[in-house]
Amino acid sequence: MSKGKTRHRRRAGSDDDTLSMSPTTSRSLEAPLPDIQVGGPPENSTHVYFKDMIVAASDDSEEESEPSERGTTNSSNEARAPRKVRRRNRVDRQKLIIILVGLPGRGKTFLCNKLMCYLNWLGHDTRHFNVGQYRRVQKGTDEVQDASFFDPSNEAGLKARHQALMAALEDMDTWLGEESAQVAIFDATNSTEQRRQLLRNRFHGKWQYLFIESICNDPDVLEQNYRYKMMYSPDYKQTEADLALADFRQRIQKYEEVYETITDRNLHYIKLIDMVTGRGYMDVNRISGYIPGKMVFFLMQVCKAGVARMRKIWLTRHGESEYNERALLGGDSNISPAGQIYARLLPDVIVDRIPLTLEGATMPVSVWTSTLRRTIQTAELLPFPKLRWKALDEIQAGIFDGWTYEEIAEKHPEEYAARKRDKLRYRYPSGESYMDVIQRLEPVIIEIERERECVVVVAHQAILRALYGYFMKIPLSDVPRLEIPLHTLIELVPTPDGRMAEERIPFNIRKSMDVPTRLHMEKQFSEMITLSVNREQA
Repeated sequence: MSKGKTRHRRRAGSDDDTLSMSPTTSRSLEAPLPDIQVGGPPENSTHVYFKDMIVAASDDSEEESEPSERGTTNSSNEARAPRKVRRRNRVDRQKLIIILVGLPGRGKTFLCNKLMCYLNWLGHDTRHFNVGQYRRVQKGTDEVQDASFFDPSNEAGLKARHQALMAALEDMDTWLGEESAQVAIFDATNSTEQRRQLLRNRFHGKWQYLFIESICNDPDVLEQNYRYKMMYSPDYKQTEADLALADFRQRIQKYEEVYETITDRNLHYIKLIDMVTGRGYMDVNRISGYIPGKMVFFLMQVCKAGVARMRKIWLTRHGESEYNERALLGGDSNISPAGQIYARLLPDVIVDRIPLTLEGATMPVSVWTSTLRRTIQTAELLPFPKLRWKALDEIQAGIFDGWTYEEIAEKHPEEYAARKRDKLRYRYPSGESYMDVIQRLEPVIIEIERERECVVVVAHQAILRALYGYFMKIPLSDVPRLEIPLHTLIELVPTPDGRMAEERIPFNIRKSMDVPTRLHMEKQFSEMITLSVNREQA
């Protein structure tokens, strides 16, 4: 080895590759970064590149000289101490941990479920780890976890809560070790700086992480949140409502005694302050990257809609079309006589199911359709404002538009087999795949989430499979095979924890002799549409 060069090896336990460097280069990792010329690394840094120095700026591990090199002397023949080079571990930038912060009853679990729906629907494998669930699993059959259990001075309670915390962290670490895992949502109060420091120490240098703190100071919203929580919380399943609410208020007081909001501007965090009221704001600090950026935009829409108003979302396919009668793909056909009956019956059913506002008034409703005739005709008699979305058009069948599946199997068996193997990613020649549909539906999802009113979506089978899959947290691989039958109204009601309650209302429409003839049906339907248009113009 040439004079003046010191060889370094990595310390036991390090996961990084060995890094050879000159003394000048090793000093540069602790000093300010030198100017880097475009076109190549500095002259004295043949083994160190700019990317590696950036990574080194965020690691706490150390490396030492070889034992055989410790006697090396400088030009003055003085003994030189072994040199230590600090290096940073490579943070896995393919993984992200979202750490929730906030007092009970501030909508943390609502945010968790919404984020999990959204990120999984976009194709990012996301899992929710709720520390409260671990606490309840560990609880003894006769153990009571009332407000006193959460008292900071309760040693037994602190120990049990810490055990639940560590169990959740162990499971989260194990899951993040899987290749497909991308985003873990860690759901707990995490209400003190000490607790957050514990989490930072555990994740630092290993995973990317950011905090989301939910703050709500509006007494009306809090009161409603508390009452909703009593309806769904497993902690109060067997408790009378008034007693449960009183105990929950005491629990919150215990947390308020030690609560510390996030103030460290060196952290990556998103603060949501009174967003549910429509008069709040977000504090976004040191957030960058694709997924965190998508989350910020999504949270702005979700939190504006809030959980304080219980609305409904109705999903329905268009009435049976002429192409449906012949089992043809795609097209822009009119609805059949059976479809016209469905269009006549649909308004009364929806009107009867419209919820009331907190003030007792009927909640406003809007109708969204595709730009294709069969959805427009189905929605024509609905007495609400209408909006046409190109994004709601049926999946494009490409060169197979107007074909039957039997014709595809006979004339293009290789395409038929490819679709059967992977229906989610199969793309029709010159057409679309289900993944393409999911991508173009994202603006529709965002607009539905930010709506404070009821929405009726009249669309097509593939479109409604994707939308239903989002709201009901269906794995993407199962979306192309979901059952979305004709002449069935799907009613979704958001719950306070961010989930959806579902009810399906089938319509008994039979193609039999008691159905009017085609000509009479078309005439009757045309007259009703004309009457509806005249009323709107009046």
